[in-house]
Amino acid sequence: MAMLIVGERINTFKKSVMKAYEDKDAAFIRREVLAQAEAGAEVIDLNAGSSLAVEPENMRWAVEIAQDTVELPLSIDSPNPATIKAGFAACRNPQAAWVNSVTLERERLEELLPLAREHGCPLVALCRDEGAINRSGAERVEVAKRIVDVVDRAGISLDKLYLDTLIEPVSVHPEAALVSLDTLRGLRQALPDIKTIISLSGVSFGLPGRRLLHRIYLPILMYEKLDAVFLDPLDAALMAAIKGAEAVLACDEFCMQYITAHREGSIDG
Repeated sequence: MAMLIVGERINTFKKSVMKAYEDKDAAFIRREVLAQAEAGAEVIDLNAGSSLAVEPENMRWAVEIAQDTVELPLSIDSPNPATIKAGFAACRNPQAAWVNSVTLERERLEELLPLAREHGCPLVALCRDEGAINRSGAERVEVAKRIVDVVDRAGISLDKLYLDTLIEPVSVHPEAALVSLDTLRGLRQALPDIKTIISLSGVSFGLPGRRLLHRIYLPILMYEKLDAVFLDPLDAALMAAIKGAEAVLACDEFCMQYITAHREGSIDG
């Protein structure tokens, strides 16, 4: 089964995106949405974080532009429940939008689980409890079990749930990528029917040549049967690596997607 691609370029960690929000540069947002869709993104993540005072309005603005540009599902991405609610209020098709994200933090659960239940939409949950990020895969798996229980008891279909295994920068925590792999393996054993997701760019913060690390790490995650990933679909070499990995990992029957991509010129070599 092919991995689902969520385009993560519209994020205020990027100075150009922050400036677009500040200047209300609709053309910039529209170009980013369209470019990611054309490059193969199946969901578009929208992050509008800057300050609590303006983030909800920024999110409404971005949702309106994105849904006028493409018909893909939108991932409404914020640690602030009010911002996610504002994004959903602007969605014409909230059943297809993603709630991104919840943790075991009570406020987020109380605010966002009813929203996910109301719309029957996908829900991203970070394998994180109320405290600091758990530093071992085993701890994250235990948190995930608690999340699954809470989500299930809230009346939300577990086939809509994506567990984010979390990734910290290897520049700060050298074992971070290995811990995320341990978490992924543990989730496959403990919760085999629950989908998994990760934000790929998190592994490389603070390092040069970040795209190289993404191209190396993602096929390893795919070997561990990652279901979905937040990434930059405009990295053509990364997208080609996905096609190659799917071919060799028996996720592409008779390598037809790989062959088609090569014929279309998106795979070199």
